[in-house]
Amino acid sequence: MTESTSRAACTIVSPNYLAYARTIATSYLAQHPGHRFFVLLVADLADTTAFAAEPYTAVAVNEIGLPDLPAEAMKYDILELNTNVKPTFLKYLIARYSLTRLVYLDPDIFCYAPLTPVFDALETHDAVLTPHITTPVFDGKTPGEQDLLFNGTYNLGFIAVRNTPESLRLLDWWERRCLDLGYSEGRTGLFVDQKWMNLAPGLFEQVKILRHPGCNMAYWNLHERSIAASAPAYAVRGPDGESPLCFFHFSGIVPSDPAVLSKHTDRFTLAQRTDLTQLFADYKAQVLANSGSSLEAIPYGFDTFPDGTTITRLCRRLYAKHQAHFSDNPFIGAWSAYARKQGLVAGKAAPQKATWKDFSSKDRRVEMVHTLLRTALRILGPNRYELLMRYLAHIAVLRNQSVFLNKGLPPQV
Repeated sequence: MTESTSRAACTIVSPNYLAYARTIATSYLAQHPGHRFFVLLVADLADTTAFAAEPYTAVAVNEIGLPDLPAEAMKYDILELNTNVKPTFLKYLIARYSLTRLVYLDPDIFCYAPLTPVFDALETHDAVLTPHITTPVFDGKTPGEQDLLFNGTYNLGFIAVRNTPESLRLLDWWERRCLDLGYSEGRTGLFVDQKWMNLAPGLFEQVKILRHPGCNMAYWNLHERSIAASAPAYAVRGPDGESPLCFFHFSGIVPSDPAVLSKHTDRFTLAQRTDLTQLFADYKAQVLANSGSSLEAIPYGFDTFPDGTTITRLCRRLYAKHQAHFSDNPFIGAWSAYARKQGLVAGKAAPQKATWKDFSSKDRRVEMVHTLLRTALRILGPNRYELLMRYLAHIAVLRNQSVFLNKGLPPQV
Protein backbone atom coordinates (compact mmCIF):
# COMPACT_ATOMS: atom_id res chain seq x y z
CA MET A 1 0.00 0.00 0.00
CA THR A 2 1.38 3.41 -1.00
CA GLU A 3 1.33 6.49 1.21
CA SER A 4 -1.50 8.06 -0.80
CA THR A 5 -3.72 4.97 -0.73
CA SER A 6 -3.34 4.71 3.04
CA ARG A 7 -4.70 8.25 3.40
CA ALA A 8 -8.36 9.11 3.01
CA ALA A 9 -11.11 11.52 3.91
CA CYS A 10 -14.79 11.05 4.64
CA THR A 11 -18.09 12.73 5.39
CA ILE A 12 -21.53 11.75 6.71
CA VAL A 13 -24.91 12.56 5.17
CA SER A 14 -28.48 11.44 4.93
CA PRO A 15 -29.71 11.15 1.32
CA ASN A 16 -31.20 14.66 1.21
CA TYR A 17 -27.64 16.05 1.55
CA LEU A 18 -26.07 14.02 -1.27
CA ALA A 19 -25.42 17.10 -3.42
CA TYR A 20 -23.10 18.37 -0.69
CA ALA A 21 -21.40 14.97 -0.42
CA ARG A 22 -20.66 14.93 -4.14
CA THR A 23 -19.25 18.45 -3.94
CA ILE A 24 -16.89 17.86 -1.02
CA ALA A 25 -15.76 14.48 -2.39
CA THR A 26 -14.93 15.92 -5.81
CA SER A 27 -13.06 18.90 -4.35
CA TYR A 28 -11.03 16.77 -1.93
CA LEU A 29 -10.03 14.20 -4.55
CA ALA A 30 -9.01 16.97 -6.97
CA GLN A 31 -6.52 18.23 -4.38
CA HIS A 32 -5.37 14.76 -3.24
CA PRO A 33 -4.88 12.42 -6.22
CA GLY A 34 -4.62 8.79 -5.12
CA HIS A 35 -6.54 9.28 -1.88
CA ARG A 36 -9.97 7.76 -1.31
CA PHE A 37 -13.13 9.51 -0.15
CA PHE A 38 -15.86 7.71 1.80
CA VAL A 39 -19.44 8.82 2.47
CA LEU A 40 -21.48 7.30 5.28
CA LEU A 41 -25.18 7.18 4.36
CA VAL A 42 -27.32 7.58 7.47
CA ALA A 43 -30.69 6.14 6.47
CA ASP A 44 -32.69 2.94 6.74
CA LEU A 45 -30.82 1.57 3.74
CA ALA A 46 -30.25 -2.11 2.96
CA ASP A 47 -27.16 -1.71 0.74
CA THR A 48 -25.23 0.81 -1.35
CA THR A 49 -25.59 -0.78 -4.81
CA ALA A 50 -27.41 2.27 -6.16
CA PHE A 51 -24.41 4.47 -5.33
CA ALA A 52 -21.84 2.63 -7.46
CA ALA A 53 -21.49 5.48 -9.97
CA GLU A 54 -20.96 8.19 -7.34
CA PRO A 55 -17.53 9.90 -7.06
CA TYR A 56 -16.96 8.39 -3.62
CA THR A 57 -17.15 5.04 -1.85
CA ALA A 58 -20.55 4.77 -0.18
CA VAL A 59 -20.96 3.04 3.18
CA ALA A 60 -24.35 2.25 4.76
CA VAL A 61 -24.77 3.04 8.43
CA ASN A 62 -25.74 -0.58 9.12
CA GLU A 63 -22.24 -1.68 8.02
CA ILE A 64 -20.07 0.17 10.54
CA GLY A 65 -20.63 -2.01 13.59
CA LEU A 66 -22.99 0.00 15.76
CA PRO A 67 -24.04 -2.25 18.66
CA ASP A 68 -27.75 -1.43 18.25
CA LEU A 69 -28.63 0.78 15.28
CA PRO A 70 -32.43 0.83 15.85
CA ALA A 71 -31.93 1.95 19.45
CA GLU A 72 -29.56 4.76 18.46
CA ALA A 73 -31.88 5.82 15.62
CA MET A 74 -34.77 6.03 18.09
CA LYS A 75 -32.81 7.94 20.75
CA TYR A 76 -31.51 10.59 18.37
CA ASP A 77 -33.03 12.80 15.68
CA ILE A 78 -31.48 13.10 12.22
CA LEU A 79 -28.92 15.77 13.18
CA GLU A 80 -27.88 13.93 16.33
CA LEU A 81 -27.57 10.54 14.65
CA ASN A 82 -25.52 11.93 11.75
CA THR A 83 -23.04 13.48 14.17
CA ASN A 84 -22.95 10.78 16.83
CA VAL A 85 -21.92 7.93 14.51
CA LYS A 86 -18.80 9.87 13.52
CA PRO A 87 -16.24 8.15 15.80
CA THR A 88 -17.71 4.72 14.99
CA PHE A 89 -17.37 5.48 11.28
CA LEU A 90 -13.78 6.65 11.66
CA LYS A 91 -12.87 3.50 13.58
CA TYR A 92 -14.54 1.35 10.91
CA LEU A 93 -12.66 3.00 8.03
CA ILE A 94 -9.28 2.78 9.75
CA ALA A 95 -9.73 -0.93 10.47
CA ARG A 96 -11.48 -1.90 7.22
CA TYR A 97 -9.05 -0.16 4.86
CA SER A 98 -5.84 -0.16 6.95
CA LEU A 99 -5.64 3.62 6.80
CA THR A 100 -2.73 5.45 8.40
CA ARG A 101 -4.25 8.95 8.11
CA LEU A 102 -7.95 9.82 8.04
CA VAL A 103 -9.66 13.22 7.75
CA TYR A 104 -13.31 13.89 8.49
CA LEU A 105 -14.91 16.89 6.73
CA ASP A 106 -18.50 18.05 7.02
CA PRO A 107 -20.43 17.78 3.75
CA ASP A 108 -20.79 21.57 3.43
CA ILE A 109 -17.01 22.04 3.14
CA PHE A 110 -15.02 22.66 -0.04
CA CYS A 111 -11.28 22.02 -0.50
CA TYR A 112 -9.31 24.68 -2.38
CA ALA A 113 -5.77 23.42 -1.76
CA PRO A 114 -4.09 20.29 -0.41
CA LEU A 115 -4.58 19.81 3.33
CA THR A 116 -0.81 19.97 3.85
CA PRO A 117 -0.98 21.68 7.28
CA VAL A 118 -3.25 18.87 8.49
CA PHE A 119 -1.10 16.01 7.25
CA ASP A 120 2.05 17.74 8.50
CA ALA A 121 0.48 17.96 11.97
CA LEU A 122 -0.37 14.25 11.85
CA GLU A 123 3.32 13.41 11.50
CA THR A 124 3.80 14.23 15.17
CA HIS A 125 0.28 14.15 16.63
CA ASP A 126 -2.47 11.56 16.95
CA ALA A 127 -5.40 13.91 16.29
CA VAL A 128 -5.92 17.41 14.89
CA LEU A 129 -8.66 19.87 15.88
CA THR A 130 -9.43 23.43 14.77
CA PRO A 131 -10.76 26.04 17.21
CA HIS A 132 -13.77 28.06 16.15
CA ILE A 133 -11.86 31.30 16.78
CA THR A 134 -8.27 32.28 17.49
CA THR A 135 -8.87 35.93 18.42
CA PRO A 136 -11.48 37.40 20.78
CA VAL A 137 -14.88 38.58 19.53
CA PHE A 138 -17.26 40.49 21.78
CA ASP A 139 -19.37 42.74 19.57
CA GLY A 140 -22.89 41.65 20.51
CA LYS A 141 -23.27 39.73 17.25
CA THR A 142 -23.83 36.01 16.70
CA PRO A 143 -21.87 33.84 17.22
CA GLY A 144 -19.99 35.38 20.09
CA GLU A 145 -17.75 33.87 22.72
CA GLN A 146 -20.75 32.89 24.84
CA ASP A 147 -22.23 30.96 21.90
CA LEU A 148 -18.98 29.03 21.60
CA LEU A 149 -19.05 28.23 25.32
CA PHE A 150 -22.48 26.77 24.61
CA ASN A 151 -21.65 24.84 21.42
CA GLY A 152 -18.00 23.91 21.90
CA THR A 153 -14.49 25.28 21.58
CA TYR A 154 -13.55 23.19 18.52
CA ASN A 155 -15.57 22.80 15.35
CA LEU A 156 -16.12 19.11 14.71
CA GLY A 157 -16.98 19.68 11.09
CA PHE A 158 -13.32 18.72 10.89
CA ILE A 159 -11.13 16.24 12.70
CA ALA A 160 -8.10 14.29 11.52
CA VAL A 161 -6.50 11.24 13.10
CA ARG A 162 -3.60 8.93 12.46
CA ASN A 163 -3.70 5.22 13.15
CA THR A 164 -2.02 4.86 16.55
CA PRO A 165 -3.04 3.16 19.80
CA GLU A 166 -3.56 6.60 21.40
CA SER A 167 -5.85 7.90 18.65
CA LEU A 168 -7.88 4.69 18.78
CA ARG A 169 -8.18 5.18 22.53
CA LEU A 170 -9.48 8.70 21.86
CA LEU A 171 -12.00 7.37 19.32
CA ASP A 172 -13.17 4.68 21.75
CA TRP A 173 -13.75 7.32 24.45
CA TRP A 174 -15.52 9.69 22.04
CA GLU A 175 -17.66 6.90 20.58
CA ARG A 176 -18.98 5.86 24.00
CA ARG A 177 -19.88 9.46 24.87
CA CYS A 178 -21.61 10.02 21.53
CA LEU A 179 -23.67 6.84 21.63
CA ASP A 180 -24.65 7.28 25.27
CA LEU A 181 -24.99 11.06 25.64
CA GLY A 182 -24.85 12.66 22.21
CA TYR A 183 -27.87 14.89 22.69
CA SER A 184 -28.38 18.40 21.37
CA GLU A 185 -29.35 19.50 24.86
CA GLY A 186 -27.89 22.81 25.90
CA ARG A 187 -29.57 22.83 29.31
CA THR A 188 -27.41 19.90 30.41
CA GLY A 189 -24.21 21.15 28.74
CA LEU A 190 -24.41 18.71 25.83
CA PHE A 191 -24.12 19.39 22.10
CA VAL A 192 -23.96 16.18 20.06
CA ASP A 193 -20.43 14.96 19.26
CA GLN A 194 -18.86 18.42 19.36
CA LYS A 195 -19.01 19.49 23.00
CA TRP A 196 -17.20 16.36 24.22
CA MET A 197 -14.10 17.43 22.30
CA ASN A 198 -13.60 20.33 24.73
CA LEU A 199 -12.07 17.66 26.98
CA ALA A 200 -9.86 15.93 24.41
CA PRO A 201 -6.70 18.10 24.62
CA GLY A 202 -6.63 17.60 28.38
CA LEU A 203 -7.35 13.86 28.30
CA PHE A 204 -5.04 12.90 25.42
CA GLU A 205 -1.50 14.20 25.07
CA GLN A 206 -0.97 14.23 21.31
CA VAL A 207 -3.92 16.38 20.20
CA LYS A 208 -2.84 19.21 17.92
CA ILE A 209 -4.85 22.45 18.00
CA LEU A 210 -4.33 23.71 14.47
CA ARG A 211 -4.59 27.52 14.22
CA HIS A 212 -3.87 27.73 10.47
CA PRO A 213 -6.29 30.40 9.13
CA GLY A 214 -6.85 28.51 5.88
CA CYS A 215 -8.19 25.43 7.67
CA ASN A 216 -11.88 25.56 8.55
CA MET A 217 -12.52 29.16 7.61
CA ALA A 218 -16.22 29.78 8.22
CA TYR A 219 -18.82 32.30 9.34
CA TRP A 220 -17.73 31.98 12.99
CA ASN A 221 -14.20 33.28 12.36
CA LEU A 222 -14.83 35.90 9.67
CA HIS A 223 -14.06 38.67 12.17
CA GLU A 224 -10.42 37.58 12.03
CA ARG A 225 -10.06 36.28 8.46
CA SER A 226 -10.67 37.56 4.95
CA ILE A 227 -10.04 36.32 1.44
CA ALA A 228 -6.92 38.01 0.12
CA ALA A 229 -6.60 36.45 -3.34
CA SER A 230 -9.12 35.12 -5.84
CA ALA A 231 -9.67 31.78 -7.58
CA PRO A 232 -8.14 29.40 -8.28
CA ALA A 233 -5.40 29.95 -5.67
CA TYR A 234 -7.38 31.54 -2.88
CA ALA A 235 -5.43 32.97 0.04
CA VAL A 236 -6.60 33.93 3.52
CA ARG A 237 -5.49 37.03 5.37
CA GLY A 238 -5.43 36.12 9.06
CA PRO A 239 -4.00 37.47 12.32
CA ASP A 240 -0.45 36.51 11.31
CA GLY A 241 -0.44 37.30 7.59
CA GLU A 242 -1.52 35.42 4.48
CA SER A 243 -1.88 31.66 4.06
CA PRO A 244 -3.38 29.38 1.40
CA LEU A 245 -7.09 28.65 1.79
CA CYS A 246 -7.17 24.89 2.32
CA PHE A 247 -10.87 24.45 3.05
CA PHE A 248 -13.87 26.69 3.67
CA HIS A 249 -16.85 25.54 5.75
CA PHE A 250 -20.08 26.87 4.20
CA SER A 251 -22.21 26.13 7.24
CA GLY A 252 -25.74 27.52 7.13
CA ILE A 253 -25.77 28.55 3.48
CA VAL A 254 -28.86 28.53 1.25
CA PRO A 255 -27.67 27.41 -2.21
CA SER A 256 -30.75 28.79 -3.96
CA ASP A 257 -30.35 32.25 -2.41
CA PRO A 258 -27.30 34.14 -3.72
CA ALA A 259 -27.54 36.76 -0.96
CA VAL A 260 -27.28 34.49 2.12
CA LEU A 261 -23.91 34.09 3.82
CA SER A 262 -25.19 31.85 6.63
CA LYS A 263 -28.45 31.39 8.50
CA HIS A 264 -26.47 31.18 11.74
CA THR A 265 -24.84 34.61 11.89
CA ASP A 266 -25.81 38.28 11.93
CA ARG A 267 -22.25 39.59 12.04
CA PHE A 268 -21.75 39.93 8.29
CA THR A 269 -23.71 39.69 5.08
CA LEU A 270 -22.36 38.85 1.65
CA ALA A 271 -23.14 42.42 0.63
CA GLN A 272 -20.74 43.59 3.34
CA ARG A 273 -18.08 40.96 2.65
CA THR A 274 -17.29 41.46 -1.01
CA ASP A 275 -14.12 39.38 -0.55
CA LEU A 276 -16.41 36.34 -0.21
CA THR A 277 -18.79 37.07 -3.09
CA GLN A 278 -17.15 34.95 -5.79
CA LEU A 279 -16.22 32.16 -3.38
CA PHE A 280 -19.85 31.74 -2.29
CA ALA A 281 -21.31 32.15 -5.77
CA ASP A 282 -19.08 29.43 -7.20
CA TYR A 283 -19.73 27.04 -4.32
CA LYS A 284 -23.50 27.47 -4.45
CA ALA A 285 -23.44 26.88 -8.20
CA GLN A 286 -21.53 23.63 -7.74
CA VAL A 287 -23.93 22.35 -5.06
CA LEU A 288 -26.90 23.13 -7.32
CA ALA A 289 -25.17 21.44 -10.26
CA ASN A 290 -24.66 18.33 -8.13
CA SER A 291 -28.28 18.19 -6.98
CA GLY A 292 -31.32 16.61 -8.59
CA SER A 293 -30.35 12.94 -8.40
CA SER A 294 -33.11 10.44 -7.66
CA LEU A 295 -30.90 9.14 -4.84
CA GLU A 296 -31.64 12.31 -2.89
CA ALA A 297 -35.27 11.19 -2.61
CA ILE A 298 -34.35 8.04 -0.66
CA PRO A 299 -36.21 8.43 2.66
CA TYR A 300 -34.32 8.81 5.91
CA GLY A 301 -36.51 6.09 7.39
CA PHE A 302 -35.84 6.72 11.08
CA ASP A 303 -38.22 9.65 11.53
CA THR A 304 -41.49 7.69 11.61
CA PHE A 305 -42.98 4.43 12.77
CA PRO A 306 -43.82 2.01 9.92
CA ASP A 307 -47.39 3.36 9.67
CA GLY A 308 -46.08 6.89 9.07
CA THR A 309 -46.63 8.25 12.57
CA THR A 310 -44.02 10.95 13.23
CA ILE A 311 -41.58 10.24 16.05
CA THR A 312 -41.38 13.29 18.30
CA ARG A 313 -38.35 14.43 20.23
CA LEU A 314 -40.28 13.74 23.46
CA CYS A 315 -40.74 10.13 22.30
CA ARG A 316 -37.02 9.84 21.54
CA ARG A 317 -35.88 11.32 24.84
CA LEU A 318 -38.15 9.18 26.97
CA TYR A 319 -37.11 6.06 25.06
CA ALA A 320 -33.50 6.95 25.89
CA LYS A 321 -34.41 7.27 29.55
CA HIS A 322 -36.25 3.93 29.66
CA GLN A 323 -34.31 1.98 27.05
CA ALA A 324 -33.42 -0.71 29.59
CA HIS A 325 -37.10 -1.71 29.75
CA PHE A 326 -37.35 -2.39 25.98
CA SER A 327 -35.01 -4.94 24.41
CA ASP A 328 -36.63 -5.30 20.97
CA ASN A 329 -36.61 -3.00 17.95
CA PRO A 330 -38.25 0.23 19.19
CA PHE A 331 -39.71 1.04 15.78
CA ILE A 332 -41.82 -2.11 15.61
CA GLY A 333 -41.75 -3.58 19.12
CA ALA A 334 -43.03 -2.82 22.59
CA TRP A 335 -41.78 0.77 22.69
CA SER A 336 -43.89 1.66 19.65
CA ALA A 337 -47.05 0.48 21.42
CA TYR A 338 -46.04 2.10 24.71
CA ALA A 339 -45.32 5.48 23.09
CA ARG A 340 -48.76 5.54 21.50
CA LYS A 341 -50.49 4.54 24.73
CA GLN A 342 -48.70 7.29 26.67
CA GLY A 343 -49.53 9.97 24.08
CA LEU A 344 -45.89 10.61 23.13
CA VAL A 345 -46.72 10.69 19.40
CA ALA A 346 -49.64 12.15 17.50
CA GLY A 347 -50.22 12.16 13.76
CA LYS A 348 -48.03 12.08 10.68
CA ALA A 349 -47.15 15.77 10.36
CA ALA A 350 -43.56 16.67 11.20
CA PRO A 351 -43.36 18.88 14.33
CA GLN A 352 -42.66 22.55 13.75
CA LYS A 353 -39.14 23.59 14.66
CA ALA A 354 -38.90 26.59 16.95
CA THR A 355 -36.63 28.21 19.51
CA TRP A 356 -37.42 30.76 22.20
CA LYS A 357 -36.48 33.49 19.71
CA ASP A 358 -39.50 32.49 17.60
CA PHE A 359 -41.97 33.40 20.37
CA SER A 360 -43.30 36.95 20.45
CA SER A 361 -43.90 38.55 23.81
CA LYS A 362 -47.10 40.00 22.31
CA ASP A 363 -48.51 36.58 21.40
CA ARG A 364 -51.70 36.03 23.41
CA ARG A 365 -50.58 32.56 24.48
CA VAL A 366 -47.22 33.88 25.66
CA GLU A 367 -48.95 36.68 27.53
CA MET A 368 -51.09 34.08 29.32
CA VAL A 369 -47.95 32.24 30.45
CA HIS A 370 -46.47 35.49 31.72
CA THR A 371 -49.68 36.20 33.64
CA LEU A 372 -49.48 32.78 35.30
CA LEU A 373 -45.85 33.39 36.25
CA ARG A 374 -46.62 36.80 37.71
CA THR A 375 -49.41 35.21 39.74
CA ALA A 376 -47.07 32.47 40.95
CA LEU A 377 -44.52 35.08 42.04
CA ARG A 378 -47.16 36.98 43.99
CA ILE A 379 -48.43 33.82 45.71
CA LEU A 380 -45.11 32.08 46.37
CA GLY A 381 -42.85 35.02 47.05
CA PRO A 382 -39.37 35.46 45.51
CA ASN A 383 -37.61 32.60 47.32
CA ARG A 384 -40.10 29.82 46.55
CA TYR A 385 -40.66 31.27 43.08
CA GLU A 386 -36.93 30.82 42.41
CA LEU A 387 -37.22 27.20 43.53
CA LEU A 388 -40.12 26.76 41.11
CA MET A 389 -37.97 28.14 38.27
CA ARG A 390 -35.17 25.74 39.18
CA TYR A 391 -37.58 22.82 38.99
CA LEU A 392 -39.04 24.01 35.69
CA ALA A 393 -35.52 24.28 34.26
CA HIS A 394 -34.91 20.68 35.36
CA ILE A 395 -38.17 19.32 33.98
CA ALA A 396 -37.72 21.25 30.71
CA VAL A 397 -35.07 18.66 29.81
CA LEU A 398 -37.30 16.13 28.07
CA ARG A 399 -35.48 13.11 29.48
CA ASN A 400 -36.34 14.32 32.98
CA GLN A 401 -40.05 14.13 32.22
CA SER A 402 -39.84 10.39 32.70
CA VAL A 403 -41.32 10.98 36.17
CA PHE A 404 -44.67 11.12 34.39
CA LEU A 405 -44.24 7.64 32.91
CA ASN A 406 -42.98 5.48 35.73
CA LYS A 407 -46.30 3.65 35.82
CA GLY A 408 -46.93 1.01 33.24
CA LEU A 409 -43.31 0.36 32.33
CA PRO A 410 -42.37 -3.27 31.78
CA PRO A 411 -39.59 -4.62 34.02
CA GLN A 412 -36.00 -3.99 32.95
CA VAL A 413 -34.52 -6.64 30.68
